[in-house]
Amino acid sequence: MSTAPQIQATVHPLYAVPLLQGIIPDAQALNRDLAQLFLRREAEGERWRNKETYDTQHGIFESDFNLHEWKEPCVQHLFTAIRSTLLTFIQGINSYSDEQMAQMVLDMHSWFHITRKGGFQGTHIHSNASWSAIYCVDAGDDDPNSGAVRFHDPRQSFDMHREPANDNLQVPYRIGHWQLKHRPGQLIGFPSYLAHEVFPYTGERPRIIIALNVWSRWRT
Repeated sequence: MSTAPQIQATVHPLYAVPLLQGIIPDAQALNRDLAQLFLRREAEGERWRNKETYDTQHGIFESDFNLHEWKEPCVQHLFTAIRSTLLTFIQGINSYSDEQMAQMVLDMHSWFHITRKGGFQGTHIHSNASWSAIYCVDAGDDDPNSGAVRFHDPRQSFDMHREPANDNLQVPYRIGHWQLKHRPGQLIGFPSYLAHEVFPYTGERPRIIIALNVWSRWRT
């Protein structure tokens, strides 16, 4: 029997979900100022609270959606870094030129969450946006699964058949959920269609998170 011919093949990472994860260096002073500001605003109650309620959200103080417009230096410093990071991320995965990126405008909603013991957020998506992001100001008390963020595989039939041949696929081909812990200074960016949930928080110290949704347009 002759040797079987070697087939020349290419593997394409179709339908991969881009997820950004990075750390702002030396963010301790920034996070301290943000935490103090947000806790003061929480103490003022309804003045800063988002008036809408969501059945997926429990035990969380959520602010109005214009956080990026606040004039406090710590807020503006953070959102300058976030915008720059997101624009670089968007350029890299869209192959836009520098000239094109100079004409792109990012609009957004942004808010902060303060989660106390027992608070959690059920599975949800962020509609009417292209990209969403989460920034951790204070992760609260450490616990292996306390307040973890779990992203769900968007392919509806991914688990219809599991066996050794597909049970240990690596990034970008892996299947199933992806779970991350909050870390102070960490920014996580993801497509807004990606369903995710936040596990119940079990700590005593408040956990403080910033979230945002982004959509884009060309400058006119």
